Amino acid sequence: MKILFNPDILPSSTFACGPAQGHPSLRHTPLDQTLFERSHRAADISAEGLYKEAAENARTLLSVPPDYTVIFFLGGATPAMDAVLWNLTKDSLSGLAFGAFSKRWTHEMAARLENTLRLSVRETEAGEFFPRQKPDYQASLVVLTPNETSTGVQIPNDYLEEAWSLRGRDTLIAWDCTSCAGGRVLPAGKFDVMLFGMQKCFGTAGGSSVLILSPAAVKRLEETKNYRAVPYSLDLKTAVRFAREKYQTSNTPNTTNIWMFNEACKWMLSCGGLPAMEALCKRHANYLLDWAAGTDYLAPLIKDEKLRSFTSLTLEITDPAIKDSDISAALRATGRPNLADGIKKYSSVEQNSVRISCFPFVDINGTGEYEKLTRTVDEIVRQLRAQK
Repeated sequence: MKILFNPDILPSSTFACGPAQGHPSLRHTPLDQTLFERSHRAADISAEGLYKEAAENARTLLSVPPDYTVIFFLGGATPAMDAVLWNLTKDSLSGLAFGAFSKRWTHEMAARLENTLRLSVRETEAGEFFPRQKPDYQASLVVLTPNETSTGVQIPNDYLEEAWSLRGRDTLIAWDCTSCAGGRVLPAGKFDVMLFGMQKCFGTAGGSSVLILSPAAVKRLEETKNYRAVPYSLDLKTAVRFAREKYQTSNTPNTTNIWMFNEACKWMLSCGGLPAMEALCKRHANYLLDWAAGTDYLAPLIKDEKLRSFTSLTLEITDPAIKDSDISAALRATGRPNLADGIKKYSSVEQNSVRISCFPFVDINGTGEYEKLTRTVDEIVRQLRAQK
């Protein structure tokens, strides 16, 4: 089915959930200004330059305690998750599995560890989006995903606070914050590990991540040799040493991504910091929710507001005659590069739905780009219905 558009109504932002929209000024920066040709061992790039500045800006933006270690890690969030599991799990692991990325961490990746590991993963039941059962807070490592980007579910802050207060004497709490770091205010210092890819709220290209470790997590690294051999590229003990002593990485990083990340942090801090970014993400999400409420074909997939993410939002299509694939195909057919990925559900989500990013850089000025998107989708639906 061919959909005809007035090009004036089409948005210019990317609404995909990652790699996501970059800051309007940063994405047009000439490549030679991003320091990509410089050695990551050079003092004016590492200990006296970009890496140190980026680590300190991240520490300020995210309210990281002064005794925690900030690491720029190779690859995106997935290698960082592997590193956490291999380095910090002793004999037991617990956590929540309620979407594609939390399941990857608790099932697909944890399964690669030794089969003697005691696993206690809490699952969702039929028709639910969040597990009823709490993790085993006495396990050596508890892994939590504050924002599950596949379904648009968030773990509320009071849940995260409770996890920290109930943890065992030898328990580490690890968060995968890929879909919310830079867009959500989380309980400060109530974690032993925070990891995230840079390519969502911070708007960089894919393939770079940040790992933040508490003193307890760093101490645990000394015990790892008693449980397993860690692959060289995942060795956090070496990464911590380089980060602490020289503001360097143990392997060659993507300096362009670190440059973009640092510039994003600086912009966020200049605009009011994380509370302002959370307010901007909520403004984006609330506009979309108000729009959905005014249609006869959309509703929030996650009905419980406390569990509903505002950094990535999933809207269920309630009209069975309209398919998410049709909307996404129509957006791709516009030929606009920013719409080439359309808006669509994550592959593992059963419900007919669309997933839309609400990250800060999608519209730094408010909701103008979202208004164009919603007018475009309404027009797609109008024409789809007329053609049936």
